[in-house]
Amino acid sequence: MRKKKRTASDTQDEDEAFLLGRFLEFEEGRGLDEFCRYLKHCGIGLDDIDYNGGDIAAAILENYRRPDGGYDLDAAAHDFFRWPPIAARVKELKRERWQKEAGSM
Repeated sequence: MRKKKRTASDTQDEDEAFLLGRFLEFEEGRGLDEFCRYLKHCGIGLDDIDYNGGDIAAAILENYRRPDGGYDLDAAAHDFFRWPPIAARVKELKRERWQKEAGSM
């Protein structure tokens, strides 16, 4: 069975779905107020949303669009891991791992 060759359009659609899915999960898990703070943290303000006709999804996609038309998923991941509650949890997990490794030596 031959695999269907993926087109640039397929990749772009997948990247859009991935980006928007992460933001949707964030909003569903944390609520609207924290979601709005997160948008601001990512550099997406009311002006960006207004510029995109009030479409939050379009503003999110525009924020991460690269000049070549693709999306900068690394920048989105960087924003996520710099979000203070996530960054604090990552540090906590690293400390736990270091302590565990130091204790096993």
